[in-house]
Amino acid sequence: RCQARRWREAPCSGDIAMESKADSMADAVPELERAVSECGPDTDRFTRLVKWLEQGGSLFPKLYLKYYDEDYRAVHTKCNVGTDVEVVYVPLKQIMTTDKAKNSAIGRAIRNSGYIMNCSHSWLACYLCQEKHNPDSYWKPFIDILPDKYYNMPIFFNQHYNKHLVGSYSLEMAATRNKQLRQEYDGLVSRCPEMRKYHYLEFVWGRLAVITRIFSLDINGRTTDGLVPMADMLNHHPTRQTTWGYSDAKKGFVMTTTRKVGSDEQIFDSYGRKWQGRYFVNYGFTIDQNYEDNDAVINGKLSHSDPCYSQKRSYLGSWDAREFQPQAHWNRKSKDMFSFFRTIAASAEELRRRPNFSAPVSIRNEMATLIELEKACEESLKKFPHSLKTDHKLLKVNKWEDSNHRNCIIMRAGEKEVLMWYINLCRRGRELLSMPYNRHAKEAPSRDLRLRAYYEAVIEPLVRQGHGSAYGF
Repeated sequence: RCQARRWREAPCSGDIAMESKADSMADAVPELERAVSECGPDTDRFTRLVKWLEQGGSLFPKLYLKYYDEDYRAVHTKCNVGTDVEVVYVPLKQIMTTDKAKNSAIGRAIRNSGYIMNCSHSWLACYLCQEKHNPDSYWKPFIDILPDKYYNMPIFFNQHYNKHLVGSYSLEMAATRNKQLRQEYDGLVSRCPEMRKYHYLEFVWGRLAVITRIFSLDINGRTTDGLVPMADMLNHHPTRQTTWGYSDAKKGFVMTTTRKVGSDEQIFDSYGRKWQGRYFVNYGFTIDQNYEDNDAVINGKLSHSDPCYSQKRSYLGSWDAREFQPQAHWNRKSKDMFSFFRTIAASAEELRRRPNFSAPVSIRNEMATLIELEKACEESLKKFPHSLKTDHKLLKVNKWEDSNHRNCIIMRAGEKEVLMWYINLCRRGRELLSMPYNRHAKEAPSRDLRLRAYYEAVIEPLVRQGHGSAYGF
């Protein structure tokens, strides 16, 4: 959601065209009776929200809200919906934007105080705090449906859950997020007396409401953030079912389907492709089988006892240690990591040639690189007290204390899977580098494997150039 998307279309003829569009959407399906018919304990609050949205000019006649349990609510379709159909329209006046937050009473107080926000989300968070305390707020129907607590967020985890995350980078990520939130709040209250009426946890509540719901929008040529009621109720799915943006011509937010959605099906948005840690720490959920985007921390270190330490350190930009966080792919991040490990694995002869370590140097160097990388991956695995086999068994049994417990296991399992992928790459890579070239037609990894990209970019050219010698240059 945090990528700005501009809505492009031919201009319509003002308010008359908008009213005509509203009439056609309203006629397409029955009245909004079902919009709140399945909201369980939230029925009253959502009835008020829908009424407020309707009165403000919002349109979503083909959708309704469905209650599953306290932790899960969703948006479903009332009827079959085709491709390229507008399913949500929210006028600008019902979008809570950063500009509105800055121009509010609390926003003006912060600006007058001279405090510089570290994160732009804090403007909306402070505005939410102000409006939450105002019983007559225009935004009250919207604020009332926001979660009261975010116990699924790792920043609130105690040792009961954190014990399942030992070894995971998500622990440090959550700790860093807590530190950043505290620094922002302390900075605000130290410079802006009007903020002191709001407790730190209220500010955190506001920040979490923002990060879990925000849309980045281009409005009249300016990029801003906004909270968009109803549209923010769609849950995430990796496969996009909708596209959205702000329409200057229609003076509002428009969400459109990208494929057909059957009657009574849940309709999804996509938060975009992200590594598991961002889903987990920022949004409080994990993605099953997120093989494409899982990542892990791998540390590389140049030994001070290396005879070529000074020369190698100069190649590394004066760094003798680096932390990498690659996915299990041959991509920009993994190439950067290999460049570091090729440098620390280089011989004096290879250094004298002043090679480009971003590219493969020699079979000898690549073999040594794979050995060093495998050691680094093994060190990362040792930080986890439980094996990947244990995690896979837990996931297969599928019995959990609660969703937080499950998310912890999925998070750590994904990291271990990435580390094991690199370990297997290192081992298989050394086997292939040692083989005569004439055996590669049979032994090379198949084209559907992720290892194939590394093979084609590095192993095959080296072995072909070295004519099958395991130590060719």
